[in-house]
Amino acid sequence: MVTKKVNKDALTAAEIKTIKAHLLELRDDAAARLKDKKNMDMPDNEVGDPIDDASKSLDKEILFELSGNAHKTLDQIEAALRKIDKGIYGICEYCRQPIPKKRIKALPFARYCINCQHTTEAHHMH
Repeated sequence: MVTKKVNKDALTAAEIKTIKAHLLELRDDAAARLKDKKNMDMPDNEVGDPIDDASKSLDKEILFELSGNAHKTLDQIEAALRKIDKGIYGICEYCRQPIPKKRIKALPFARYCINCQHTTEAHHMH
């Protein structure tokens, strides 16, 4: 009889349940932020002076930046939720090792363990 050695980093079903609930909250939050962005889009009917226009376009850029991040976050959250459903959540996409619990709890949609995160970031830099 082979006893599978329990990895201390592996998440328990209860922990996964908690994380999934947290991810769903995060997803709703990101989705709401995106919806707000759409509603907040600057009304163009106000004719202002050029300085006013400049600050408006800056606002637009900031909004765009925020919504860009919200989209990215949303994608990562959806991916994490899909992994939970498939039973492969908490595994580094790069080295296939379990991501340490501390990291998962701090960043529930982490795709890589900390070592691989540095490796992939280093690759993206070049």
